[in-house]
Amino acid sequence: MGGGTSVVAGVHREQPAALRFDALAQAEVGLRLASGSLYFRLDLDVQATTAPLGLPAFGLPAFVYPTWSLPTPGIKIGPPEWAMLQIGREDHHLRLGIITHPIGIEDWDGWINAFPTTSTMISTVPGRMLGVEPGLVLGEGYEINLFGGFDLDVDAPTFGAGLTTMQPLWSTWSGVALYPSIDFYSAVVALELYPAEALTVSIDGSVGLVGAADEAGAIALKPWVGGEIIANLLPKVAIHPVFRIQALHEPGGALSAFLFAPQPSVSASAGLTYTPFDELKISLEGKVSKVEDDVMPGLFALVALRRPEPPPYAAK
Repeated sequence: MGGGTSVVAGVHREQPAALRFDALAQAEVGLRLASGSLYFRLDLDVQATTAPLGLPAFGLPAFVYPTWSLPTPGIKIGPPEWAMLQIGREDHHLRLGIITHPIGIEDWDGWINAFPTTSTMISTVPGRMLGVEPGLVLGEGYEINLFGGFDLDVDAPTFGAGLTTMQPLWSTWSGVALYPSIDFYSAVVALELYPAEALTVSIDGSVGLVGAADEAGAIALKPWVGGEIIANLLPKVAIHPVFRIQALHEPGGALSAFLFAPQPSVSASAGLTYTPFDELKISLEGKVSKVEDDVMPGLFALVALRRPEPPPYAAK
């Protein structure tokens, strides 16, 4: 059993010129049980926030998720990031329940992410799904999986596939997700490279098609392509700098229309992370985003404390 807590606070400028303060606190409890070929995982969150978190507050889109999915003003419990039973812990497995797919660099957990805020790319990866995921572990630690069920974060059926591996010089969390009922289709390539002891480079790219209505109300699929690059310098040193740049190309504003808010065409972040000891992380981020014709700056901070627990995904 393990857990942790994190607080993110930010001051940023909204359109046209008003300053806004937002804060989000989250406490997480994680439970792991294993016996023979069976493995159970539960990750449950308790959240408190000052306001609905839209752009550019924490990089979260203003998309109208189900009420239970995103933080709302006040205190709320859940939803779980994980509540699943895994059958099989060797070369193959079957996961049943609420599953968060390892697709994309960013995560729900503030401890894992490089910055206090997230990018638009997090909106293009699968959410928390109630369903099934069969998987197969190949030689040298490559895991492929298929998944299908109901995505609780967008209220729609979904299916897709993923590839995950962690190697000495590189890692990947890549895959595809299909949502036919809402005309949303995405493919994600997420790579992390370790070219030297002093440098980690994360690359998160997303391409896809999304249904957008024309003036007559007819739905047509329109493309987007986006990505981000994160450079983490001296990652094993207690204090280390981090840099990120993100770009998004969406002809006709297709992704922005789907998310019900204009998305940044370009954003850049520079920050510092301080880890005084293994279970405490403090991060600062200065961020500038170009949204339509406006430039939106912000300053954000994260404090995260956790108790040790098993690796976040693999049950082996």
